[in-house]
This record gives sequence, structure tokens and C-alpha cells, in this order.
Amino acid sequence: MKKLLTKTLMLALMLGFTSLATMAKEYKDLTPDHWAYKQIQILTDFNVVVGYPDGNYRPDQPVTRGEFASIVVKAFDQEFAEIKNPVTFTDVKTTDWFWGVIQRAVMFDLLRGYPDGHFDPYGTVERGHVIATVVNALTTQTVSRQKAVDILENSYSDYDQIPEWLLIAAGKAEILDMIVKTPEDGATVNAQRPANRAELAAFIVKMLEQAKLNPNEKLKAAMAPRLAEGIVVNTDLDGYIATIPAGTVIPIMVLNKQITCNKSKVNEDFLSSLPKNIVTKEKYLLLVEGDVLNGKIENIQRGRLFVRNGKVDLRTDTITTDKKQTAEFLGDALGGYRPEGFWKTLYLKVIKGHRIVINEGDILNLKLRKPVKIDLTNGMILQY
Repeated sequence: MKKLLTKTLMLALMLGFTSLATMAKEYKDLTPDHWAYKQIQILTDFNVVVGYPDGNYRPDQPVTRGEFASIVVKAFDQEFAEIKNPVTFTDVKTTDWFWGVIQRAVMFDLLRGYPDGHFDPYGTVERGHVIATVVNALTTQTVSRQKAVDILENSYSDYDQIPEWLLIAAGKAEILDMIVKTPEDGATVNAQRPANRAELAAFIVKMLEQAKLNPNEKLKAAMAPRLAEGIVVNTDLDGYIATIPAGTVIPIMVLNKQITCNKSKVNEDFLSSLPKNIVTKEKYLLLVEGDVLNGKIENIQRGRLFVRNGKVDLRTDTITTDKKQTAEFLGDALGGYRPEGFWKTLYLKVIKGHRIVINEGDILNLKLRKPVKIDLTNGMILQY
């Protein structure tokens, strides 16, 4: 398995942006026709970027270097990574809110401080520094200075204004189509202009699309698939994206106190959870024990004497994972209440009317209606 996939919520953009947009928070100052709407919505849905208490996103507002460090680290799901060999900056204290994210951004070679020992956490991050960061996240082929100049000269009218320290990184970024061209900038790099919140989201999405294939060595080591013991289900693997096919059966444990065919009602809530971890045959962790599934009682047929069998149809709609993500998870709950054997079946159908009783703690089988795609590196469920 050679392809390492990072936060593959980004595949939503690559595979088609549909239902994910409706799940993300809407901002008062951001309409669907905004050029960076899709990227902002994707990152919002996974809490990589957030809005303000007044309900706005402020897409044109500049971003500080401390904020940028936080966004980049969260994008790679590394905000809780162990900090090894912390670096001292003259203007960053251990009590500052951004101390940890700056340390992690530096640890993963995403950001650097200045030669004189300061980081400038409150200073605005320039587009040039963003370009350097998105390239730093990757393992890339060597590019000569002259080749970088030639590539940039063909694409940008201000190529001769790109700082010397940025030339090679900018050339690599252009080869990989990672330089964000805003409607205002057109065919210019504008390396020294402060980056705003809209273009930063677009840069992050481009970075993650490339990092799923070729992350730098430190990120690659940190984002290995999660391993666990549990119930094995068959999956289709594409790199570190696992797809649980439609029709797969997964055990679930009932959380309702009791569900019966004679007293429960259609559209009442049906709650369940996973009694065990769900894993691939390679022991890659798919779903975590205790993940909660929400659904409804879809259909009820009362058990009546000499008339018909009792019946309860249950479905699941969503799952809330250990990552606090609530995602679509469509399935039909089966088993747990079906009689066994000819005479028992006949007795329950004819004499007792087959009264269905499902108690808290009962184990049912959930048959998936739709496939579920999961990023094995961080447990996020893809939606698109």
C-alpha cells in the first residue's frame, strides 16, 4: 500500500461536492457563488476553519501566523501530536494559546521561524509563506532555480518580484498546480501580499490533495493508519481509503429501553451503538466501539392472534464517531427477534401473533444500504 492519504475530507472536492455542502455551517457573508465557497465549507465541516460569533466568516480578512499554524496543524489532524524537542522563539511564550500549534507546525517542517529567533505570531502571513508551507508538507522532486524561473515566467507577470528564498518552492507549487489564483490577483503570485481567509482555505485544500499522495517524511510517519482488534468486515482499499460495501452486515447494540410491535410507533427514535471495533482484515480501524448510531422505527406491524405476524422495521440514518463527526450511515437493522425452528415459528405466528420485543442491550445486525468510505489515517468518514 504505497499511497498515504491525509485528511481525505478533501476528496469530497475531488469526487464531487454535493451533500457535504449542506452539512457544513452556512455563513452570513458567504454565498454559494463565492469563488472559495466549496473549500471553506469543506474545511468548516471538519473544524479546520471556524467562523466568528456574529455568524460571519470574513473571507477577506488577513490571517496571522499563529492562526495559520493552527489551521495547518488541524488540517493534518495533528493538533494533539506529542511535541518533541520544543523550539524556543523570542516572541512565543509557553502560556500563549498558539504555543502548541506553532511547535507542531515546526516539528512537521510546515513552518519556520525567522533567522533572528522570533516567529511573529501576530503578524499577517504572506502568500509567499503560505506557498512555502504547502510545498513543505510534501515530498517533491528536485527542481533547479533556473527551471523554477522558467516555469514561473511563463505563468506570472510578477515572476521577477518573487523573493529569492521562495523561487524553487514557488516553481514546485506551480508544477503541482498549488498556487491559488484569486479573481483579484489574476496572473500574479503576489508573494508579499497578506493572505486572506478565503484563499488560505483554497491553499489548504490544494495542499491536502497533494499530501494524500506524497506527504513529507514526518507527516507520513505520524499519519499511519490506526490499528485495532475487532470484528472484521470485508472492505475495498484504495491507498488508505477503505470502502465498506453496501450490503455489509455489522452488529449493533440497541440503546432504546424497549421496542415492541404493539406499543412502539413509526418514526420514534431508534438508538444503537457499536458493541465492538469494526476493522479490516489487515486490522486497520474503521469504526470504534461505542460509536452511536441514530435512526428511526420505519415500519410496525402489530402481532394479532390468528391474523398476521408482528413486525418491526428499524433503520439507521447517521453515526457519530469517536472524532465527533456525525455522518450519513444508512442501514436496516435485522435479526435479534426472528423465531427459529418450524414449530416455534408456527406457534408464534398462529397462536401468539409473533409479538416483537427488542430490549436494551440486544444485538441486531445492521445491513448497510449504501457504501461507507473511511480515511484510515484519522477515522473520518467521507461524504460527497
